[in-house]
Amino acid sequence: MIYLNKILPVFVMPIMLIIYLMIYGVWKKKRWPIYTAIISLYIFSTPIFAENFFKLIEGTAPRQTPQNVTNAEAIVVLSGMINQVKSTNGVYPEWMDPDRFFAGIDLYKSGNAPKIIFTRGKMPWDKSKNTEGDILRQFALEYGVPDSAIVLTGNVENTADEAKAVGKLMGKWKHIILVTSAYHMPRAKQNFETQDFIVQPFKVDFKVDQLNGLTLMDFLPDAESFRLLNIGYRELIGRVIYYIF
Repeated sequence: MIYLNKILPVFVMPIMLIIYLMIYGVWKKKRWPIYTAIISLYIFSTPIFAENFFKLIEGTAPRQTPQNVTNAEAIVVLSGMINQVKSTNGVYPEWMDPDRFFAGIDLYKSGNAPKIIFTRGKMPWDKSKNTEGDILRQFALEYGVPDSAIVLTGNVENTADEAKAVGKLMGKWKHIILVTSAYHMPRAKQNFETQDFIVQPFKVDFKVDQLNGLTLMDFLPDAESFRLLNIGYRELIGRVIYYIF
């Protein structure tokens, strides 16, 4: 399943569709596929297109604060925010999107739940010794969370695994505050509800700035907008795969 999730989307990503058009145009010696590919690349790379597409994925609801959240039995923080890199002293964890971690810490310190659960995310091809959950546990201790309040799952590879692993830990306790990126929340919530959890979503790591007005720059292509489009597109494919399987 993990390989299906990671490999299948590569062949239907926007950049691949553009490449297919270019190859077809050269092979058949036709201009319209090449022109279509160029125009598509331009449109897909503009902030006005990519950001509006991404809004459909992550939603437009404002970010919550711990004061807006009902107390639960546990805070569940999903993996996907640490990148382990080589350093002069071995492997060093670097943040990619730390919002999930800090949101979980804020919720715990605000008294929204007595336990905080980190998932031990680890891909089959990951050669690092420590899982993300182990790293986050250490960070949480440094931020003043007592060890007795921290719970780690077993090793997991994807969101479905995370939901099942948390289910094994929680037992009859089913009311959780689920912390993950806004664009990832619908799929994550669905997976946890499949395990009979009462899920209170706490969306963080919003990718689209909803405070900015429209400017000329929104119509000019850039690499970051194209990357944002691909993130949203991949998440959309992930939802379809989870729905089917």
